[in-house]
Amino acid sequence: MSRSRQAVKVGLIAVVVGVAGLYIGKPALFSKPVPLLSSVGLTLWPVETADVAVKGSGNKQQGKRGGGKRGGGSQEILARARNVTTGVTDTFVRAIGTGRAAKMTDLYPESSGRIQELPFKAGTRVSTGDVVLRLDDAEEKLAVNRAKLALKDAEEQVERYEKLMSSQTISTVQMQNALLATNQARLDLDKASIDLDRRLVRAPFEGILGIMDVEIGDYVTQSSRITGLDDRSSILVEFVVPERFANKVKRGDTVELRTEAMPGHTFSGELTALENRVNSESRTLKVQATVANPNDLLRSGIAFDARVQLEGDEWPSVPSIALKWDRSGPHVWLAENGEALRTDVTVIERSADRVLIEGEVEPGDIVITESVRDLRPGTKVTLQAEPGFTLTKPEGVNAPLVSETQTPGENAGAQRKGKGNGQGKNKPDTGQTDKSEPVKSSGSQSGISADSTTKSSS
Repeated sequence: MSRSRQAVKVGLIAVVVGVAGLYIGKPALFSKPVPLLSSVGLTLWPVETADVAVKGSGNKQQGKRGGGKRGGGSQEILARARNVTTGVTDTFVRAIGTGRAAKMTDLYPESSGRIQELPFKAGTRVSTGDVVLRLDDAEEKLAVNRAKLALKDAEEQVERYEKLMSSQTISTVQMQNALLATNQARLDLDKASIDLDRRLVRAPFEGILGIMDVEIGDYVTQSSRITGLDDRSSILVEFVVPERFANKVKRGDTVELRTEAMPGHTFSGELTALENRVNSESRTLKVQATVANPNDLLRSGIAFDARVQLEGDEWPSVPSIALKWDRSGPHVWLAENGEALRTDVTVIERSADRVLIEGEVEPGDIVITESVRDLRPGTKVTLQAEPGFTLTKPEGVNAPLVSETQTPGENAGAQRKGKGNGQGKNKPDTGQTDKSEPVKSSGSQSGISADSTTKSSS
């Protein structure tokens, strides 16, 4: 009896193990529902379920782009998408420059003497011709008065001789000597006036005085500095750019200037002068930018971080959310004829909301930004435009779109075309863009140096 029970137990265990093995192995026997297993709540999966892995960038997908095998089954996936637009690289040169006033000079006396008067204090704005310093001038005033008397006497002598000439009392030679003496007296008066004027130091232009280096009563010479005078209505910023950009910068280019003296402020100027030759030792070109200073916030000698915007190149632009990464590198998912197509790309520039890419992507193509499930090459997709955007079908594509119109009252934004040489491999975007302003890179991705160019993403 005990042996029969053991045999029954062994048989039941064998049956259970066999059924479990067949269930786990998914044989063809269980590709259809089994009544016995269904009665106890066991459900088996069909053997034809697709299980396809996405391949790397080295594989090629059916169609003109992508990588990996087609798959994804017949079930359609809902996805949000936008059209690819055209963006322009934001290329610029950054350097450290030094600012100085548009006009600046140091004032020196033209003669030696003791200071008698200082009419203005440091920081005072003066006009052209204002007297900044007066030296003792008693001797010079005497010389002027003496010259005036000599000139008056000579002129009276000429008048007497003119009356005597009518009666031929004096000779012509005497008359000529009198005229010569008159001219000499005039020259002496002019020299005395100049010597008197040199006892004054006048402002050569309108500006603001610096700190006085002298005081009343000091004896000064022609080498004694009195003070500095700056016209700070505008500031000139000089800096250098590498020689490889010498033919790209030009007068009139916009320059953004920042300084630690005014944190948080950005000043806009323009290139007003360029050196006519490249420095053969440093291989740099000196340039000069001018920035307006109406509020007198800037001073001479301040260091500036200067950034010169250069003309950029056109590349396809996609939203940052559309760019995906895996072991093969960056890629995007395009929608073509209702299917998802993987396309490997190279990132040119990127910012928080836009990425410029290079690859088999053209402006006007539909790029998938979000999907309810993971995408695989060949997956059927039903597209829906992102809020605020309109999807435009590329030529020759008949796949249906869930949303082809914008919200009432909204218009599609106009595209912006780049200023560059069009070095991207893409034709200009003739389709729609989003309703925001045209794409242009504005961020910064690489380091900053005084003699290097920097690119920021768009």
